[in-house]
Amino acid sequence: MIKPVILSLCLSPLWVFAQDDAMRLAKEKACLGCHSIEQHTMAVPSYEKIAEKYRGDPGAVAYLSEKIRNGGKGVWGGGGRSLMPAFLNLSKEEIRLLVDWILAMKETPPT
Repeated sequence: MIKPVILSLCLSPLWVFAQDDAMRLAKEKACLGCHSIEQHTMAVPSYEKIAEKYRGDPGAVAYLSEKIRNGGKGVWGGGGRSLMPAFLNLSKEEIRLLVDWILAMKETPPT
């Protein structure tokens, strides 16, 4: 019983570093210029709303990775006015870091 607790305590600092790295990357690549952690609009979803929508979806990592890599539009409404640009300059590892970070966002309370 002690082993899982010790393992989780050992891995917890790694998760904190990964979160910090993802936030730094989101700022560096201007993701936060459009997206917000909490502030959701129909044209630009918050990261919390993205996490809520795709939480538990087995295809979420692949789908969101493709959206970050190649961009898209019209998924969240807004009449397709808002365009998600492609981020071809991000490595697969950077994209996976961002996707994991987004999907780990806390669930937003119902309004």
